Amino acid sequence: MDEYKTQRLAEAVIRENPSRRILDFAMDGEKYWIKRKLGNGRNQLVKYSVEKEFYYEIARITIAGEKHPELVPKIVLLEPTYMVTLDGGPTLKNILTSKRREEEKEEILEQTGAALAALHRDDIIHGRPALRDITFRDGKLTFLDWENRLYVKDRKEQKAVDFLLLLQGIYRENFDEEKGRIDALERGYFENGGKETIEEARHFLARHPVVGSLTHFLSPFRMKDIESVRKLYDHFA
Repeated sequence: MDEYKTQRLAEAVIRENPSRRILDFAMDGEKYWIKRKLGNGRNQLVKYSVEKEFYYEIARITIAGEKHPELVPKIVLLEPTYMVTLDGGPTLKNILTSKRREEEKEEILEQTGAALAALHRDDIIHGRPALRDITFRDGKLTFLDWENRLYVKDRKEQKAVDFLLLLQGIYRENFDEEKGRIDALERGYFENGGKETIEEARHFLARHPVVGSLTHFLSPFRMKDIESVRKLYDHFA
C-alpha cells in the first residue's frame, strides 16, 4: 500500500469535512474509514479526554490484535489526529435487515457468538459489541469501536455484560425471526467455551432484580431500550 497516497487522500477528505469525526473514502478499489481524534458528543460527563479516548482505542485494538488479528480493524495509517482502517464490509445490523436467506443470517450470528467467545477465552473484553459495530465480509468478522469502557470491575462480570449487550442488540430490533437469531448467537457462544459466562450472565441479572421488575412494569409503554432489557430478563428467567 502507498502510505503517502493514503495520507494525501485521507487529509483531502478531512479538509472537506472539518467537523465530522467518521469519514470514508475509496482508493484502488477498496473502501477505507477515517476516525478522527474528535469527541462524539455522547456521555461527555463520564468520558475521558478526547486524547485519552483516541489512544485508548488504538491500544485496545493493538492488544486484541496480538491474539486475534482477524477480529479487529486493520489500521493502515496512524497519524497524531486520525487513523485509517480498511473497511470490513456491511454491519451485522445491515445484514440482518437485508434480503439474505435467514439460514445464512443465523450462520453469521453463530459465527459472531463464537468470535466473542474466542475473545473472552483470551481475556479480551470488547465493551459494547453492538450490531452496528460488527462487520462481516467474505466470511470474516470485524469488531469495531474499541473505545468503550465497562464500569464493572470484575472480569467475569465484564464478559457477562459483553455477552448480554450482544444479545440485547438483537432483542432491541424486534425482528420477527428474533428467537432463531438469539438461539444461533447463544449457540455459537456456548459451543466455543462460553458456558461459564452464560451462567454468569444469568447471575448478573439475578443480582439486579429491581432493574428486571422496573422493565416489566414499564413494558406496556413499549420503549425500545426498556423492552430489550426486559427480554433479557425473560430469556434468563
